[in-house]
Parts: sequence; C-alpha cells; structure tokens
Amino acid sequence: MPKKGVLLLNIGSPRTYQVHDVKKYLKTFLMDKDIISIPYPARWLLVHGLIVPRRAPYSAANYQKIWMTNEGSPLTVYTDRFAKKLQAQLGEDYVVKVGMRYAEPTIEKALREFGEMNLETLILAPLYPQYAEATTGSSLKEVDRLIGRLGLEVPTETVPPFFEDPTFIEPSVQMIREALADKKVDHYLFSFHGLPEKQIRKVQGCLQSDGCCFEKKACAKNCYRAQCYATATRIAESLGLLDSHWSVSFQSRLGRGEWLKPATDHTLEILAQTNKKKIAVFCPSFVTDCLETLEEIGLEGQAHFKEHGGEEYTLIPCLNDNESWTRRFAELLTGLKIVEAESELTPFVSF
Repeated sequence: MPKKGVLLLNIGSPRTYQVHDVKKYLKTFLMDKDIISIPYPARWLLVHGLIVPRRAPYSAANYQKIWMTNEGSPLTVYTDRFAKKLQAQLGEDYVVKVGMRYAEPTIEKALREFGEMNLETLILAPLYPQYAEATTGSSLKEVDRLIGRLGLEVPTETVPPFFEDPTFIEPSVQMIREALADKKVDHYLFSFHGLPEKQIRKVQGCLQSDGCCFEKKACAKNCYRAQCYATATRIAESLGLLDSHWSVSFQSRLGRGEWLKPATDHTLEILAQTNKKKIAVFCPSFVTDCLETLEEIGLEGQAHFKEHGGEEYTLIPCLNDNESWTRRFAELLTGLKIVEAESELTPFVSF
C-alpha cells in the first residue's frame, strides 16, 4: 500500500563548529538570493570577500558555546529527535524525513530516497511558523527545483504557516507556563528573527504604518511582520497578559540596511532601564533551539540586559521535541480531531 511522505524543512547548521565547516555553511546560506537579494556578482564578492572571512571565526566560537557534546548542533539534534518522535506518532502509513536547506541531511538526499518509494503523496512541512521568502519561500522553491531536476512524479501538499494555529500556540503556552512556574516576571518579550524592511515591503501594502500589521487580513498577505504580531498576540492572550506586560522585538540584524524594528538588543536596554527588572524571553519564530536562541538571546541577550540594570532573565526553550508539540503537529498533518481540549486555557499571570 502506498505511503505518505513527510519532508520536514529547516535551515540547517554547520557540520561542526570548526571554522572551515562554518565557512562552508555560511557561504551556502548567504549565497541564496532570498537571503541577500543583490545581483550574483556583487553577492559573491560580498559573501566570499567580506562577510564570511570576518564572520566565520566569530560564529564558530559562538557555535562552540552551544554545541551539544557528542551529538552536534542543537538545531540538527532537536530536528532529528522531533522527526523520530513524529514518525512514531504517525505510524507505518507515513515516512518522515528531514531536509535541511543549507546543510545535511540535504533536501536532495531526502527527495532521492522518497523517489524510490511508491508514495501516495508527499507532504512538505516547513518548520517555520511565520511565512518569509528567506525561509519558507526559499525552502519550497528549492524543493520545486529539485523535484523537476530529479524528474520525480509525486503529488505534493504543503503545510501552511501555522503562526496562530492551536497546534503551535498551545504547546508554546504550555512551555512558557512550565518554565515560569516558580518565577515572578515583570515583562514578557517575544523576540522574532528580523528581516530587512525591503523584503517586507515587497508584500503589497505592508509597512505602510506602525499599525498596518493589525489591519484585517494583514496576515493573509503572507506579511511576516503581521504574522509575528499575530503569534505574540495569541500567546499573550492565552497567558492572560495585559498589553503593558508584553512586547515584540526583532533580532539577528545583518548588514547596514533598515531591518524590522524595534531591535531586541535596544528593547532589552529599555526594559532594564524602566524598572522591568525580571523578564522572560520567548523566540516564537523558531520551533527548534539554535544559535540565534541559545547564544544570541540566551547568552548575549542576558548579559546585555544585566549590563543595563536588569536582574533576572529567563529564556524559554523552543518547542524542540516536546511531546505535546509532536503530537499536535502529527494531528495537523493527518487532519485528525484533537481529542484533548487543550484550547480551554486558563489565564496565567506572573507579576
């Protein structure tokens, strides 16, 4: 009997934290035109001649800080664990594989293996809650390119962005509650990965005003910023937070262009200096912990916050291979009815 394939799409990580492996990864990543959208010759010179030589040693040192001894990069390790648990949830009628956009295991390897099976359909599952051309868009375009090049003939279905789906929101709320069970929190900060403003402006009508992302159907246009605010709003509402007790910021700025604001580092300074001494930070543009969550926010962010007068700083883990998240994602893929009434969330406030 034909099975259904599930291709989990994620960014990927260097094979090791050694400088040469980090260089290889950064070159592959940054040469994607959906990451740096300038003409190829200029992009090649910028990436190979300036960014990678300067950034690779620094990034390698940061990867070493978060590396899971004898296992590898957290993003790779947790994605693999999630895939194995998802396979167990879905059962023998499904085959689950991981395809990393810029690293191993590659999308091409997964597609070649799927091509040897008599699949009923192939479900493409980008592990990015909010849609962005640099993540979901780039990964799906690579899948399309490779399917054509490999001559695969299999129907495909794509999991849509799940930025406000209970599948994602409810396990996130549960994770936050568990992490803060015995803590007092003055403020909740939702830090999302940043994007250049010019990428957001490509979506018609976006970034026209500070409030345009809250207009009706803003998220339906695949506006990344609107979907980030929708995610944060759903989580905050489920936690029972007042508007004054949570905020959104954007991290991981690269280059000199205008990026989404407010910046996370600047926001941390303001919070520390305005008597928000005990904060919790959650990164809901990631489902898997990685360099950007564990090092940039967990280590650098905490140090920056305390340097400016902050006292207590709690980084909430990503969903990773959490059991509830795995089960709910399996239900999303299969369309099964959710049995447990997890949507009946009671307010959770810690002030």
